[in-house]
Amino acid sequence: RLSKHYDETFKKALIEQAENEMQLKELERVNIFKNHVLDTLLKVNNLFMNLNDSDDYYHVILSSAIDVIENASKGSILVFNSESNKYEFVTCVGYTLSELQKVTMTLEETFLYINANGDFRKPLIINNIREFDSKFLDKDSNANIENAGGLDIEEALSAPIIIDDQIIAIMNIDSEIKNAYDETDVQLIQYFASQIAIALKNKYLVDETVNMSRFDRLTGAYSRNYFEKVIATQNESTLTNMTSYALVLCDLNYLKIINDSYGHVAGDAILREFSRMIQMNIRDTDVISRIGGDEFVILLKNITAEKAEEKMDAIFEKTRNHTLQYQGHELPVSFSYGIAVSPDDSMVYEILTKIADIRMYKFKEQFKKDNPQVILSINTF
Repeated sequence: RLSKHYDETFKKALIEQAENEMQLKELERVNIFKNHVLDTLLKVNNLFMNLNDSDDYYHVILSSAIDVIENASKGSILVFNSESNKYEFVTCVGYTLSELQKVTMTLEETFLYINANGDFRKPLIINNIREFDSKFLDKDSNANIENAGGLDIEEALSAPIIIDDQIIAIMNIDSEIKNAYDETDVQLIQYFASQIAIALKNKYLVDETVNMSRFDRLTGAYSRNYFEKVIATQNESTLTNMTSYALVLCDLNYLKIINDSYGHVAGDAILREFSRMIQMNIRDTDVISRIGGDEFVILLKNITAEKAEEKMDAIFEKTRNHTLQYQGHELPVSFSYGIAVSPDDSMVYEILTKIADIRMYKFKEQFKKDNPQVILSINTF
């Protein structure tokens, strides 16, 4: 009896020791994972600070998750596109991205949603990937995923990245091994996704703050303060590379009359339309800024005085009869402009602005003399 008692006690001790060792291994696994998450957040935040392309930090996020999740070998991230209302592949590891990018999905078409049985806001393990592809994807999408390298996947760990109750991205961590993942992996990827969501939300808040300081909220043109920074950089380039640029001061011709006759909502619509109209007709390297109520300035880079005159004359002629429909009325989106060129006229921003301003008002006076009928047409409502 005593021997039997000792045997049972010894077995119990061995079992407890084994369980303790397993718990220690799990704790070690979790700690390693959390340290890896911290390293990933540092990398991602550095990318945020350097204003890198969003695809770069999504790739860092994905690669880090694959590195730390046991048995993971491939993966992809889909990001929600608010314009198409679909999720699109933006990065991957182990696949051909160009093939994946041919596939877009609504939330209801994703692996996560279909396999979640309604609880699609939590990560889950999907162990029937190939069956899913053939059953739920159309023929072309299924072929694209196969061409991308999706035939050898046995299991996937799919996790939503949620910001303000919206799934902004879905991370898929794939394995070529059956039964590759367990409940600990689900908990780990949920922690990872939640930390990434916090980092992304902070980035969006920073971006929003930057945009508010960089852009005029009404028109989408650059703000005055930011434009002055752009000009300072341009002046440095002019000194270093001996290049010239044109400063074009623009003033809307009839904004006060439109505001008085139709209200400021109509005037705001004119301002937005003018900004859009100019942006459609200048190069991507050129810049437009709203510097006052109805005043804008355009920076035409690497251009001579003659070419600047030709450019603005072409824009003016192209848009001189441009109107905006407002409550059954056609309101003119008309402007006057004056050009000053650096270094020909000056290299000092304030002097260039003054020269352009004088030339603009001469243009405006002549334009109004030549077009008196426009004011009459605005006042008839």
